[in-house]
Amino acid sequence: MAYTNNWTGQQFNGSTAATNKPYVSSNRPGGSIGGSNTASLIQSTSLLDQRDIYKQLVDLQDDAEWLDFMWMAGKKEATSVPTYYSFFNDKLYKPIAIVTGATIPASTTTTVTLVLDSSSYDFIVAGDLLRCANGVVRVVSKDGTPNISVTSVTGGTFVVASATTASAFSNAQPEGSAGPEARRWLVGKLGNQTQIFRNALKITDVQNMSKVEIEINGKPYILPYEMIQGLQKHRGDISLAMWLGEASQTTFAGAAVTVDGPYNYQTTRGMDSYISNYGITGNTATANVFTLADLTSIEAQLIANRAPFEYMIAGSNATVATISDFLKNLPSAGQTVTNTVPVTGPPAATNTNGYYKSGINSGMLSVNGRQIDLEAEKFMHGGFTFNLKAFKVLSNQEVMNYTGSTVQASAYFLPMGKVKTVGGGMVDYFRYRYLPQPTPGQGSSETAEIMTGGLAPTPTNQEMNIVTTWTSNMGLEVFAPSKFAKIQVGNAIA
Repeated sequence: MAYTNNWTGQQFNGSTAATNKPYVSSNRPGGSIGGSNTASLIQSTSLLDQRDIYKQLVDLQDDAEWLDFMWMAGKKEATSVPTYYSFFNDKLYKPIAIVTGATIPASTTTTVTLVLDSSSYDFIVAGDLLRCANGVVRVVSKDGTPNISVTSVTGGTFVVASATTASAFSNAQPEGSAGPEARRWLVGKLGNQTQIFRNALKITDVQNMSKVEIEINGKPYILPYEMIQGLQKHRGDISLAMWLGEASQTTFAGAAVTVDGPYNYQTTRGMDSYISNYGITGNTATANVFTLADLTSIEAQLIANRAPFEYMIAGSNATVATISDFLKNLPSAGQTVTNTVPVTGPPAATNTNGYYKSGINSGMLSVNGRQIDLEAEKFMHGGFTFNLKAFKVLSNQEVMNYTGSTVQASAYFLPMGKVKTVGGGMVDYFRYRYLPQPTPGQGSSETAEIMTGGLAPTPTNQEMNIVTTWTSNMGLEVFAPSKFAKIQVGNAIA
């Protein structure tokens, strides 16, 4: 069945005639003259237009939900510079690619030559043990080319095939031997940067004092409404940037640009970009269907990357609903609950209906010991604990419905808890960073609210208006993105 969403933000009309807007600010579309309105004053409502008005404004938006979640979970940290990095240690083990194999003779002293690819050759040192498909060999020497000399450990003969992979799982050195060749270890680096978010509103003296039909915080004036809307838009911009953003090539420290003046801008990398570039990505076997085989496959990928065992599966309402439908039939202990149902009419008989006992339950999300007031469906499988959570911001059709988008069709596997650091420390797998903003009278805060103009609490000029500006300098930070996953469940937007 086809559905149509007819709400586009237009003014609701009465049952018998159109009503005036409760307020009109400068240059807002949807007026009564030629389809647009250019009035800068508040329009009144006809005294003969008798209506029953619910004065509380209904909130249809919740675009700051992702930012709110990280704030409630304490996943945030101040930064002293607008560009930040995390460092990670090199892999201790690497697969060894055998280009040309050989037959290993039945001897522990007779050596044969194996040819490796260049990266495998650089990693190997004398004394390493290689587990091959048919046995174990010990590396006796490196020949200065991609060739290594090996011998059988057991003295048995076997074939090491060409174009295969071996495991350099350990090493064995002779008694009284000198130290082996030193192996060099690299340090990986992954960075991101903050982004300056700024939004503003302007209210004139007439607009400020004109009453409207709705009440915001108990006051029938337009300023409280504009303030709330402006701040919601500001926080929504931050929240969405931390999903959809890409790290810009330009930075605050880069060369000046002429379009925006003498200074540069920079943008932060969002969660989708982090995972798409550095994490696990894939698709379910069948679009719009999630199966036990899909879940098992994802778990295998996570385990291969030494992932933790507790995850939040974040997604749009549609994606979460697809997975939730699967979960309702997920076996709890591999048992089928059986009901015996009598069949009416001769001959007397019974039918057995079998269904799985679901292993799913709902509850508050627990993050680092904090109970977050977000309902999530929780289930366990394969040693993992998953918390399935729908974020409405990922279902925002005005933002996520761009051509080619896969965000609203994907499930994001985000590790919960903390990742270990060398030396025994712990840090959140993901968090947002913020550069504290100077706020008059308050020291500093994540978001600075500055008011200027003749109507500001502290007037700055003689112009009879009030201009409010919100400024934040924030960015996302992800540690160990290889342990994150994005699985496309539905179809991309055409």
